[in-house]
Amino acid sequence: MPLAPSLLRPGLVHLFLARPEALLEAAPQHAAWLSTEERARAQAFRQPGDGARYRATRALVRGVLAGLTGQPAAQLDFVQRAHGRPALQPGPDGLDFNASRSHGLLALVVTSGASCGVDVEDVTRKADVLGVARAFAPEERAWLQGQSPEEARRHFFRLWTLKEATLKALGTGLSVSLGACAFQLATGESPRVRFGPAIKEAAADWAFTQLAPDSGHLVAVAVRRPLPVDFVVHGDAETCAAVAEAT
Repeated sequence: MPLAPSLLRPGLVHLFLARPEALLEAAPQHAAWLSTEERARAQAFRQPGDGARYRATRALVRGVLAGLTGQPAAQLDFVQRAHGRPALQPGPDGLDFNASRSHGLLALVVTSGASCGVDVEDVTRKADVLGVARAFAPEERAWLQGQSPEEARRHFFRLWTLKEATLKALGTGLSVSLGACAFQLATGESPRVRFGPAIKEAAADWAFTQLAPDSGHLVAVAVRRPLPVDFVVHGDAETCAAVAEAT
């Protein structure tokens, strides 16, 4: 599906997924899109793979937003809000976006008229899940402790990605405790959230989705929306093709 400004409509949540290597290969012109600051940051990474993944993330953001706004990718200007969250300046009214990257997968969520956050995690990486979960809400810790080691690990990443996506949508990052939003997960149902006193939000105003695009990754999206939303997922091939068409 070619990207166009008409796709930015209230009620639609676009999730773009791409493999870093595939995206860089599909859009070699991305190097001309990056700002001086972005180029310097990419070169500052000590590991070449980290720099390449950063460049791929910026190419994803610029390529997709260029198609959705009708602006040249190199001319998009970004400013930082509180806690380092980027915003397009100037940009269409109500536009919000958020990106996340892991070693093998990039994710970008774009909305109109709703705040959004996304997190992608490599679920094969080593992690002391019960140790990290000490920062979770009491009911989440108790639930994980009652699971087998394999199930505890799987559900830990489900909770972690939902929390990360929600805090990013709020614009707070990890300045707010991971226990300030607690999730209930049930088979066949969308995640449900309970906000603690530190977050002045109504649970009914939020929508969530999770998906596992492959056996090694998990993606979560959180949206604070004024109306029901539909999630539209653009897979690797579609996303790479869209970015390749950007100018």
